[in-house]
Amino acid sequence: MNRFLSIISLVFVFLTVIAPSAGADTSWRGVHVMAWGSAGGDEGLPDLKRAIDEVLVPLGVNVLVYEVGYNFAFDSHPDMRFEKMITKEAARDLARFCKERGIRLIPQFNCLGHQSWVNGDMVFPLMTVHPEFEEVPDLPEEKRAKTLMNWCPLHPEVYPLIFDLIDEIAETFEADAFHVGMDEILTFASPKCPRCAGKNAAELMAHAVNELHQHIVGKRGLTMLMWGDRLLDKKAMGMGNGWEASDKGTADAIDMIPKDIIICDWHYSPQEAYPSIDLFVEKGFRVWPASWKNEQAGLHMVERARTDTTGQILGYLGTSWVVHAGHFAQALLGEGDPEVLKDRAAPAAITLKACMAALARP
Repeated sequence: MNRFLSIISLVFVFLTVIAPSAGADTSWRGVHVMAWGSAGGDEGLPDLKRAIDEVLVPLGVNVLVYEVGYNFAFDSHPDMRFEKMITKEAARDLARFCKERGIRLIPQFNCLGHQSWVNGDMVFPLMTVHPEFEEVPDLPEEKRAKTLMNWCPLHPEVYPLIFDLIDEIAETFEADAFHVGMDEILTFASPKCPRCAGKNAAELMAHAVNELHQHIVGKRGLTMLMWGDRLLDKKAMGMGNGWEASDKGTADAIDMIPKDIIICDWHYSPQEAYPSIDLFVEKGFRVWPASWKNEQAGLHMVERARTDTTGQILGYLGTSWVVHAGHFAQALLGEGDPEVLKDRAAPAAITLKACMAALARP
């Protein structure tokens, strides 16, 4: 009998230690970093890895959204590479590094929009090599780099090329999920576009989302994530700008796309409530609230996630939007020049730490 009780006791201890409890925390505790800002090529990766080990893992971060974009050593289309890029060896190493620490790495490639960087007067490789893909064709050269460009959602040749890039990134990082971006797209149904002129903006947005979903989820079997701002109506949401919610007629696309897409709902200013989160939940989506460098805004979103009873609000995603190599990692580590880091990197790091601590509270 004593031996039997001893065995039962050992089994109980084993199950208690190994098996997750019914109340185990499954929150998505995420941070979004840019390949420009974590690496700028491979040279910034050591700082990022140190920040992961010394800061992000202790904070409980379990998801890294890594915005790769054109900073990648593409073999399928070498002309899509930026000069500074992540090598495939470095990408595989970062993926292994994260996996060993219980961090899920989700790569991101901006689709449809953000095909230029207006703050840096830079047109990205897709539009440089294939100007025929532009939604607004024949822009004067001096305007191209100062316009937030997007590709034509109906161009028949753009998707096969983009799918090659997505596949190469996903395979190299051994990803089980993929973030397609799709935020801040400002031009739909341009009267100058021979395919889109006169068409419904929401239908064009939905078409692009569905093309990507069919490939990423339908063919590749990955989970798809996207930013949610083009699925929100600026007026209905009571938002004062056309960035975090659309004033371009795209919001009705919310009813035209699959509900298994995870919506990253970003807002950077404090609000008493976030009606967009409730809207996405009501529509049947899983939502990942995201904020940036305003600590109060981030904490408000964390509290909304903590009080969720639907199971559809996943946790919290902190963004950084730092494009200089190593700066965000330095801010997390408490290193670097405070004067250089004060505008973006430092407040983003402070906000992330506060929000992860709040999310971890019982």
